[in-house]
Amino acid sequence: MKQTDLLDFVMDDNIYASHPSPNWARRNWISLNGEWSLASGGKSGTVIVPFSIGTPASRTPYRDRGLFVYSRTFDIPVHSPKKSYLLHIGASDYQTTVVLNGHVLGSHTGGYSSFSFEIGEWLQAADNRLELRVRDSRSMEQVRGKQTFLSRPFYVWYTGTTGIWQPVWIEETGPRYLERASARADFTQKMIFFSATSSLASGKVHNTGITQTSEGAQHLTIDMISSDRTTFCVEALPTRSDDLKETTFRVEIPFDAIKLDFWSPERPFLYKLRFTLYLGTEKTDEVESYAGFRSLDWSGKKFRINGKPQYLRMVLVQGYYPEGGYTPLSYQTMAADIRSIKDMGYNGARLHQKIESPYFHYLCDRFGLLTSYEMPSFYRGSQKAFHAYESELREIVARDSMHPSAVMWMLFNETWGIWGLYGRKSKTRRFVLDMVNLVKKLDPERPVIDNSGWEHLKTDILDFHHYLQTSALAREAYADIARGNNKRLHGFSILRVILFYLLDKVNTETRAVFLDQHVVAEDAPFLLSEYGGFGWYKNSEGASVVDSIERYTRDCVESGIFCGYCLTQLYDVEGEVNGLLTADRNPKVDPQQIKAINKI
Repeated sequence: MKQTDLLDFVMDDNIYASHPSPNWARRNWISLNGEWSLASGGKSGTVIVPFSIGTPASRTPYRDRGLFVYSRTFDIPVHSPKKSYLLHIGASDYQTTVVLNGHVLGSHTGGYSSFSFEIGEWLQAADNRLELRVRDSRSMEQVRGKQTFLSRPFYVWYTGTTGIWQPVWIEETGPRYLERASARADFTQKMIFFSATSSLASGKVHNTGITQTSEGAQHLTIDMISSDRTTFCVEALPTRSDDLKETTFRVEIPFDAIKLDFWSPERPFLYKLRFTLYLGTEKTDEVESYAGFRSLDWSGKKFRINGKPQYLRMVLVQGYYPEGGYTPLSYQTMAADIRSIKDMGYNGARLHQKIESPYFHYLCDRFGLLTSYEMPSFYRGSQKAFHAYESELREIVARDSMHPSAVMWMLFNETWGIWGLYGRKSKTRRFVLDMVNLVKKLDPERPVIDNSGWEHLKTDILDFHHYLQTSALAREAYADIARGNNKRLHGFSILRVILFYLLDKVNTETRAVFLDQHVVAEDAPFLLSEYGGFGWYKNSEGASVVDSIERYTRDCVESGIFCGYCLTQLYDVEGEVNGLLTADRNPKVDPQQIKAINKI
């Protein structure tokens, strides 16, 4: 097992730790990335993990549906039957069954969330055979984001992603291990609340001497380390649990006890965290993590971080790479994208129709780049689609809620896949409202946008999309919003929606902000979360791309109604050629000119 210093937050090339998940990482781990055998449709070959099937980096022909059987062997360098081992899959699209040495460990559905299995019970010291059986399709009921559901890419839907597309790795731990933890700052009570959950590995109940009455032997220490290496240590005892397998720890720390430094985009201060679990005096697990503490507020039509108004200057990012599809060739590639965004004067990115990897979000935390989380869409609403969406949404919120850079949730986009929303008593409408309420319950500290772009039902931030072909049309839309024009805000009709698409009115009209007449959000900030797209959407003013960006951005800011904006988009993606950069990340415009625009 290799050991990696995960927490060397030095702002130079040493920032790149090799662990796939710096916010939840054990020192003893092995990577299973690299060449795997691949069998599908009666043919066999090899594939390079973690690149999805058919991408140049995967070195395998493209297919986006069927059954794909990945296999490889591996050894554990220092295997101990007293230890436990966890197999992690960062993401695999779409239905994945995991088999180790002939034993089915379990299955997972969803192409964006991470999953793991205990493997110690079936592990050998050498010659372990691991299989991942992945099934994918073009089903419109799958949560698929911008992946095409036709036989080829079309319009703004791109090449499909099939199979493993994030890292695969194994971690070593003890018989009882930490399953998850959180660190949450309550700015009203001025307290930090830590919680953690430990689990007993399968097959360990009888050979570890752990009984229900000996649960008190467990204790957890939490080290909180600042940039000057000052360490604050606190001990947490378990809360009572009726479940022998799972135990929860909780402890709280006053702000004053540690003179808390806050995280912000301008000063992205991170604390290193170390969670150490003991059984008696014996260390049984240790996980390294980090945390940034900041408050969010979205009342009074303003968006605030740490009590101060924060104007959001965002750019739309779709997370595609020419060689690797959803997967960059290196962590440095991710970091270069984030640096490009910051260098052009943006303070945030709307991550569009894709859930990024934990490592990407680590870099956003480190560099101070604000992000919005957007759940990828399905395109045919059904109970099957609703169930898959909710299951994956829960996993993503649980995994990623500790990232300080993530500042909002977008659950649906432009009514894609949720057309049943238009029925007042429809199952779709009830589902959308249920998902809003679910995320607000799971993560009450971030605002939730129900349906990004238009036709809002229940939202913390009113966001608005337009690709109007003249700046005069855009100014007219802003003026209508400012004075409460009923047609602009509440003028929804199904006929209007049909004509919007059939007559391709995206360049001349906008959709209604609210779905129903009775829906209001008087206190909510207004966010222009899509505009621009110059080079793809029509612009009839004859101006250069830079001049158009300057004109539309200035009009947005000077309208005084928005808490921020998001330009489409950072780089070209396949046929959608409207980026500030090419798909290969070469500038198409002068970055310094864009930076000047973002100072308006």
